Amino acid sequence: MLVVFTRAIIVYVFLLIAMRLMGKRQLGELQPFEFSITLIVAELACIPMTETSIPIAYGIIPMFTMFILHLCITKIAKNSVRFNKIFNGKPLVLINKNGIDYDIMQKVDLSLPDLMEAVRTAGYFDLSQIAFAILETNGSLSVLPKTEYAPLSMDIMQDPESKAEENYGLIMDGKILCDNVQKAGKTTQDVVAFCRSRGHTVQETLCLFLCGDNVYYQSKKGSAITLKWTDGCQKSI
Repeated sequence: MLVVFTRAIIVYVFLLIAMRLMGKRQLGELQPFEFSITLIVAELACIPMTETSIPIAYGIIPMFTMFILHLCITKIAKNSVRFNKIFNGKPLVLINKNGIDYDIMQKVDLSLPDLMEAVRTAGYFDLSQIAFAILETNGSLSVLPKTEYAPLSMDIMQDPESKAEENYGLIMDGKILCDNVQKAGKTTQDVVAFCRSRGHTVQETLCLFLCGDNVYYQSKKGSAITLKWTDGCQKSI
């Protein structure tokens, strides 16, 4: 009994250290590969706790291997947009200005009751109040309400006629997201030129978000700024 007690403590401490090093995501925020590794590690931790005939190293070594695998996948996914899409997928717009995208719902095998449940969880009970709803890669639903149903803000109070528009991430961590660039009606050359207008290359850019004509821009070594897309284009000419 004392042996089992001691082995359980050792495995628990090692597992706790590994999970802390892997990050602080909540269970519902795990990416698919992270959730898979978590399930495997949980199973591996149970084996040496109760099976005293199995050396404790047979449980710890595989857990350590999963931890190294997690670090490698995370590092590669951070530096490769294509690899990240393969392992984590990409956000999908379920509701747009034309309503529900039935083809996307079929693609992700999502039923209308499931969609409505997710919408209600986000705090909305009427689809007509929603401008965009995006299914994130971790399975959560992000909802952008129409202007008249959005929480009051200074911008809305100053411009009541403003319309809700989708926010496109054109650059993430020095990588151009070509799909978003195309959806935003821009070209890769446009994005490169905009970065140059700010005195940086794409690789030196931390993020570039475009919502209508409004831009949120930040370099890796600078502060965030907000400006108009046309202002950046005019500066680059």
